[in-house]
Amino acid sequence: MKHLAQIKTGALPAELTQLTQLTPEDIANNLRRFIADKAAYSENTFRDLLSVIRRWAFWCNERDVGYLPIDPDLAREYFLNMAESGLASSTIDKHYAMMNMLCRESGLPELRRSVDLKRSLKRIRREAVLQGERTGQAVPFRLPDLQLLSHLMGRSERLTDQRNLAFLFVAYNTLCRMSELSRIRVRDLDISDSGHVIINLSHTKTMVTAAGVIKHLSRAAAGHLVHWLELSGLIHHPDAMVFGPVRHNNTAGVSEKPMSAPATEKIFKDAWDLLGKEPVQDNKGRYAKWSGHSARVGAAMDMAERDATITQIMQEGTWQDPKTVMRYLRRSESQKGKMSGILDGE
Repeated sequence: MKHLAQIKTGALPAELTQLTQLTPEDIANNLRRFIADKAAYSENTFRDLLSVIRRWAFWCNERDVGYLPIDPDLAREYFLNMAESGLASSTIDKHYAMMNMLCRESGLPELRRSVDLKRSLKRIRREAVLQGERTGQAVPFRLPDLQLLSHLMGRSERLTDQRNLAFLFVAYNTLCRMSELSRIRVRDLDISDSGHVIINLSHTKTMVTAAGVIKHLSRAAAGHLVHWLELSGLIHHPDAMVFGPVRHNNTAGVSEKPMSAPATEKIFKDAWDLLGKEPVQDNKGRYAKWSGHSARVGAAMDMAERDATITQIMQEGTWQDPKTVMRYLRRSESQKGKMSGILDGE
């Protein structure tokens, strides 16, 4: 937080002062108000912003220049330097977006107004593609994987296995993000006498409304989830997180704090290792095993291959941009081109 509160500003150019009528004190006050209202943004967004500011500030401090207001020519040099150091164009785009956000919240002109800077970013993206850069994608966690894990772990006496299996079923069934799964509490579940389970999510990354988001579980997912809750005893603790810690003595801990991202990632990696899979060589080596996003990608592929529409897939995964879904499906057999179908006699 101090990176915003103690922001280092350079002298405002006369033309900028005339254009915006801002003083350094005005900028500082704008940022203080922004910090006071940080709850308007998700924790991830704010964390990304602070990370970008730290990197930008360090780069500027090395050159003994202020990092507000952001000079477009200086930002251009910064982005080109990032590209030369091997960072992905998507990472540079994120920095660009966050720096625009910083300008906007400061009351300063956004970088989007610079034609030279926009052209440089276009150059960075084009050169990245020509050099073979591909958008990374999580290794998909598919239905056969889930079924095999159910067979291997279903009768295990280890509470960790029962928790992990329930987690994987719910992740695949709901297409929820890791952060959304980790904050589900026992009180968020409606469990009927017949065993049907409804999850009441207060919000998702893209849907923040008073109505919330409702997820109906399949019989299999509901069965594994209820089995875990009964074995662990968490079903009697409404305020507890559904997916909490398991102690070394094979008893469940009652936690009111969400499971950490590394802990949820470990569930997927342990499942990968259990099946004896070899690491996958993907773009820049980012995704070698299943990760927290794998269930969303795999479930979207399985839906597409069972003739679900893009709209239906978007609804299940609470996606707002169809382009995001299409990127996930680009390696799915459901996206085989018409000409390939003709040549295959289909």
